[in-house]
Amino acid sequence: SQQIRNLEDHLGREMFIRTPKSFSLSEDGEIFAIIVQQALGEIALAAEEVSRTKIQRTLTISMSQGFAVQWLMPNLAGFYESFPDVTVALHESTRLVTFKNDGVDAAIRSSDGEFEGLDSALLFRPQLFAMASPAYISKNGKLNSLAEPGKHRLIDYHYKSKEIRAQHIHWEDLVSGNKFDLEVQHASFPDEHQAFNAALQGRGIALVPNYLMEEEIEAGKIEYANLEPIPARFSYYFVSPSDARPNSALNSFRDWLVAETGKYRNGKI
Repeated sequence: SQQIRNLEDHLGREMFIRTPKSFSLSEDGEIFAIIVQQALGEIALAAEEVSRTKIQRTLTISMSQGFAVQWLMPNLAGFYESFPDVTVALHESTRLVTFKNDGVDAAIRSSDGEFEGLDSALLFRPQLFAMASPAYISKNGKLNSLAEPGKHRLIDYHYKSKEIRAQHIHWEDLVSGNKFDLEVQHASFPDEHQAFNAALQGRGIALVPNYLMEEEIEAGKIEYANLEPIPARFSYYFVSPSDARPNSALNSFRDWLVAETGKYRNGKI
């Protein structure tokens, strides 16, 4: 009651109507109560947002195993240098994510750019190159023509998903006519990561996006068997739910990723 009296003295208005048997808001008190309730509601929402942002310093990002292992993990230290309080958890998958109950904050996906109901940011369009280990090239020579591989052993990967498989270029898309023996010269793996490892082990020539093999190229573990670039059928995009609440950690990661992959948009080899 003392706090109420202090408020009335401060405002110079009676906030309540007092009678021996009742205690109710005055007209000024009702107006004041409505405004205060609105303000307290906004304060509560602000407190909830600050609390949620503090908790969500761990981001779960979905991507293919190849992108995660061959590119993001070797480069992630650069992100942590600028944002040491954010943790990025990798969700290795190419399956459709709904951002509803799968615990994923955003995804890196290969696509033609159609993402209905989602926010998307273009990362880059990969270029493929025929690559093999130095030991294989030393023994078998380089590939003179993508269309006519001669006796070279060729490595492919075929995802189970028809949609994802259709996005990728395979040796049969490049080789003219019946120019190689599928039974003898061709090996196919269930995903790009296994196919690239087979190339590193000297088992043949794989069609590799060069951005995935930067460290291996610099270390001399793999070489270009042919320098002719093959534009991929897809581009990489960073996608996230358009109706999500603002998330400064997610925005920082997206901006960093767009900046870091910019060199591939400029056609780096």
